[in-house]
Amino acid sequence: MFTLRFLWHANQARLPYRILIADGQVDEAVGRCIENSRENFPNLDVEYMRYPDDTGYRRYFAKMADAMQRVRTPYAMLADNDDFLGVSGIEQALDFLEANPDYIAALGQPVGFSSYSGFGAPGGGVHGRLNRLRTYPPKDGSARSVADRLRQGGLSLLIYYSVFRTNALATLWQEDSEIDFSDLMLHETYHAMRTLTLGRVCTNKATITYFSQIGTSTSSDPMRDWASRLLRSHFTADVHDMVKRVSTAAAAAGADEAGAAEDVRGLIENYFRGFLWDNYGLLMQVKRFIRRHWPALVTFVQTRRRRFLVWRERKTVFAKLAAAGASADDIARTRRDLDAVESALSHQAFLQFATPFLSVARADGSRDWF
Repeated sequence: MFTLRFLWHANQARLPYRILIADGQVDEAVGRCIENSRENFPNLDVEYMRYPDDTGYRRYFAKMADAMQRVRTPYAMLADNDDFLGVSGIEQALDFLEANPDYIAALGQPVGFSSYSGFGAPGGGVHGRLNRLRTYPPKDGSARSVADRLRQGGLSLLIYYSVFRTNALATLWQEDSEIDFSDLMLHETYHAMRTLTLGRVCTNKATITYFSQIGTSTSSDPMRDWASRLLRSHFTADVHDMVKRVSTAAAAAGADEAGAAEDVRGLIENYFRGFLWDNYGLLMQVKRFIRRHWPALVTFVQTRRRRFLVWRERKTVFAKLAAAGASADDIARTRRDLDAVESALSHQAFLQFATPFLSVARADGSRDWF
């Protein structure tokens, strides 16, 4: 249902971009709907590609590398189906890249949001009232020296959802497929660092280019036994490959290869040191204890209605944009983008895009539609 919601929102916004959907978990009913996009989403230009199921990272990377070869536009951007695009910010990013050929990517501030559809989130986040908003300020990546860029933004995973020059994004996914990462966090870290060796990255904190839904992603699960997964993967070999590729590319751009390699290793070490502390330190042990013994309390805290808090968070988001230099017109356009996201989350919108599939969902108990 998230894919249909994404397309409903894009259709309502009359998104002027070509949308390429690389489906690695094909559902026939949804697939037929998208293939008939001219009728169901008449304001969109959609290309729908069916791929084998994403049963592992190798298939996923191969799918994405192949999909990138099918992009025919000069710029491209990744989007997960449970998220939304910030149209005003994207337009500004495209204008910037057109005017600055020495930049390889551009992004604004991504904003995280969650929805409330009732206690325990019975709608799975597909619909509900806006319940949380928070900004994720991106790090700078605009230094002229590749070594300086790596030190500036080498751990800026937000680069992943930038507007890219298409050839750069295609290079990243081709190399992902060649490395065949055994861990998605390494894959995302590689995207950030490798992008900075390809060129400069513009970060515009006065715009929003991406709205990311909190709590609906299945890309990683730190609650699993990560140490066990580490011992059963080629994690360290992936790291060596990452360091070699990034440092070699940095050297080709004028950096000292040995120095770049050491910087990259340090960045990776810092990232995973923080990850291990956040997910396996004392505080997380306490949180896990609480989850085991008081699951209902945890569910209430995580899914409770935050009516007044989200009102304050909305004001804070726009205040941050204004402080970063956004004009009154820019803020008005961003406000319309956020209103469109709220509209797509509404129960009325859900009924519009989901009603044709509810009977199928009820009949197929083997599939989680929400």
